[in-house]
Amino acid sequence: MEFAIFENIIYWHWIVLGLVLFVLEMLMPGFVLLWFGFGAIVLGGLLFIFPDMMWQWQFFIFSMLSVLSLAGWRYWSRNNPADDPDSGVLNQRGKALIGRETLLIEPIVNGIGRIQVDDTFWRVHGTDLDNGLLVRIIDVEGATLKVEAV
Repeated sequence: MEFAIFENIIYWHWIVLGLVLFVLEMLMPGFVLLWFGFGAIVLGGLLFIFPDMMWQWQFFIFSMLSVLSLAGWRYWSRNNPADDPDSGVLNQRGKALIGRETLLIEPIVNGIGRIQVDDTFWRVHGTDLDNGLLVRIIDVEGATLKVEAV
């Protein structure tokens, strides 16, 4: 009798719980409640498909989905860092461009020309080349990129 309240849980209860956890994740620092919300929404979908699931299984599956998604995220984020502070390019946008290829928008005359990378125009240094040729960024000197023809 003391667990009778759990026997009336239906799929939308879990989906609402998941959405509430998503909202709380937006309001709080950290990155943990998202995975519990994910577990609740997935369980709501499973409960929609299998409506006769016992409440004990619901809580067990919710726990497993939440823990596995959190562990999976931590494993993935450890192996795929967003910013690598050891790369030496943090806050040095020019160095981050090394290896990219782009077209010359102004010819290189007497060793100086211009390119556009994304939304930024850069002064370039290299051997004299005509306008519209493809160049590769090979180095950075201050705000000037060194390029070579591809």
